[in-house]
Amino acid sequence: MNKKIENSKKINADSKLMDQNLWDGNFVDVDTGEVRVSSSPGILRALALGSCVAVAAYDRYKKIGGLAHVMLPGKSPSGEGENREKYTEDAIDVLLDSIKEMGTKTQNLEVNLVGGANILGEGTISEEIMGSVLGYLEKLNIEPKNKRLGGRERRSVSLDIVSGRIFYTEGDSAAKEL
Repeated sequence: MNKKIENSKKINADSKLMDQNLWDGNFVDVDTGEVRVSSSPGILRALALGSCVAVAAYDRYKKIGGLAHVMLPGKSPSGEGENREKYTEDAIDVLLDSIKEMGTKTQNLEVNLVGGANILGEGTISEEIMGSVLGYLEKLNIEPKNKRLGGRERRSVSLDIVSGRIFYTEGDSAAKEL
């Protein structure tokens, strides 16, 4: 049975919700610098996470979830525009605001983090992104439930909207539950 998810939302640069039919069967890809939220059965996924960090937020009571694919630390220098969701603070704000617009409360959310690998073994961008995500969540008084951060291997992550289960891969490994 291959049900299409009808209620997926992609967040644009102006933080408005836009209906999208981007589902590949039961999956929708959350690309670099994107935020997506959904209340429909299916799976949000971020593939090929290198130094990027995926922030998954889920409300088990309302079965509403979202995924932000964060590429850069801090806040967008312009504060608006097409690429602001690439930045930690903007992406997390858009993720939380969008989920709240769909009827949930921040205190009901479980937040999980995956990514932040230093694939090339040089530079500090992965550490900067991880520090930015963790620091901003702390500022918001949100404690991540689970984290799979750092290391040297790329990861992928998926969030099942029905169950709230999160799976990830490292390198070429089989998927594991977070």
